Amino acid sequence: MLADIDIVTAKAPITAEDFLQKAGLGVHLQSLLAGEIVTVGRPEQEINTELNVAMLVFISASLPDTVAALQQQSTTVSNPLIIAVEEIKGHLNATGEKNIFKNVKFDESDSREVNLLMKIGPGSDYNLSRDDIALFQRAADKVRARKGEYASAAEAMSHIMRKILNNRYTSYRLGGLKALTPYQRSKSSQVSPTEELIVATESMIILQQHFPLFYLCLRYFPDKNAEKFVHQFFWVKQRQDKRTLFVLKHWLADIESDYALIVERQYYLSNTLNSLQVGILCLPYRSGTLVALLNQVFTEKVDVRVGKKIAKRIGRQQVDKQIRPLFENLRATFAQ
Repeated sequence: MLADIDIVTAKAPITAEDFLQKAGLGVHLQSLLAGEIVTVGRPEQEINTELNVAMLVFISASLPDTVAALQQQSTTVSNPLIIAVEEIKGHLNATGEKNIFKNVKFDESDSREVNLLMKIGPGSDYNLSRDDIALFQRAADKVRARKGEYASAAEAMSHIMRKILNNRYTSYRLGGLKALTPYQRSKSSQVSPTEELIVATESMIILQQHFPLFYLCLRYFPDKNAEKFVHQFFWVKQRQDKRTLFVLKHWLADIESDYALIVERQYYLSNTLNSLQVGILCLPYRSGTLVALLNQVFTEKVDVRVGKKIAKRIGRQQVDKQIRPLFENLRATFAQ
């Protein structure tokens, strides 16, 4: 599977001391050891829609315990933003795909989303292709023709959402980033999650330098792979910015005795953000674990002509608020 990947030249995984020095974070060491959560700026790349927030914390627990707590928080309904989460296992055949997303649905609390989808058209409210939009429009027309009530509208929109998620998941599993379908923002303009997530991945320099095999498997999934890495796939229903959205996630993890590396790639979000990628590096340090997180978000909300610097700063503040609870809960889990 890895005949064309040169792993002979791979550098040894980075230590916590080397990481802090190479990333220019040594000045924050005392704050970290004092139990503070440190947020640092990281310049964005050439895409105007990108927001980057890096965060660090020192946890007074072993690396295995820290990693277990992180996984528990990020993939279960204990996260207050998550309404439902299911791991997608296995099948790419037609029957398996239908079963995978059978629990995807809108309920009574999702009336805003159902009403928006019933009036759907090109725009930034939803991440949909031209064909996706047509599917929702035809379903909405049928509901109106039958003078359907909310229950029938919710079921019709749920049915199409299951189909959209199924198509996006299958395309990604078979074709990776290059197979992601663009979002139709107007009759003539599109947004490419492929371009965004490639930029996000290729900007992870420490990953390329110290974990080159992991980097190649992340960047060129599914064409590159290694048995030592764990791949997991999830669909999630969650709330964000007072909206209900569905998310498709890919987790890639490399957990060893002297480090743990996890990347969560949200390659499809039905609304709110274009795409998102989170990298978490855990390294043993002194009597505990140094946890470093890089959150890369793409959204048109910061691609403005006037006040771009202000929009970026406010955007980073909002991202900080959303990811900080992960570290706060992690720190509280091991507080003495």
